[in-house]
Amino acid sequence: MEKLKQAVKEIAYYRHQAKFSKLHLSLIPFLSLSSSLYGALLYTRQSLYRSGFFSKNRLPVPVISVGNLTWGGNGKTPMAEFIAKRLADYGISPLILTRGYAGGDEAKMLKRHLLGGPVKVGVGANRVATANLFFGKYGYVDYRGSKFFERTYLDPKMGSHVGSQKIGAAVLDDGMQHWSLCRDLEIVMINGLMPWGNCKLLPLGPLREPLIAIKRANIAVVHHADLVDYVKELTKSSCLKSCRCWNKSSKISS
Repeated sequence: MEKLKQAVKEIAYYRHQAKFSKLHLSLIPFLSLSSSLYGALLYTRQSLYRSGFFSKNRLPVPVISVGNLTWGGNGKTPMAEFIAKRLADYGISPLILTRGYAGGDEAKMLKRHLLGGPVKVGVGANRVATANLFFGKYGYVDYRGSKFFERTYLDPKMGSHVGSQKIGAAVLDDGMQHWSLCRDLEIVMINGLMPWGNCKLLPLGPLREPLIAIKRANIAVVHHADLVDYVKELTKSSCLKSCRCWNKSSKISS
């Protein structure tokens, strides 16, 4: 099984098929068919949301989504943790909403790192229902557009004086494909070491959505930027021109 997984990963990230083994070549037709079916389902789902057939929910607090377009570790969870801590520094009690993949390891990591602080971690596939449970327990406050928010933003030292248990923001971990929840800010994480692979959809390639979806993002963060020398060229990509780019240092990553 591990050999099969490795072969699928190599197909996704290597462009030179001449170097593929017989195993790789035998997998490509099956992966291509699966990728086409995945793309059709993805397009149908997006169309249903655009048409209003599937409704979108809006939380009573600002929502920051941290997501990506490819499989694998792109630093989403460490970035969600970093943002939540920064919000807490400014006196805003944040709620991280995570699905809890891989047996909940990421959620356990978040709770371990944030234990005893003002940051709350909600785990569940239904992010809206999870958020409502926390709102019912702790209450919430919407700082959008208020003078209070402007003051705390300008002076982080005020955070220790105006902190509240009431939830003031939600951070959506791995939220880019979670279309059922409206967000106020979309952050996309890009793995600088292996950005797009062969530019094909899963499982033939690493893309969870077509690359053009990056235009939905307000900010693009390049993970492992300190380990590559072509970040400037990457950030000049036409797909990234519509969003701000930030070269994320390894200090934030786990």
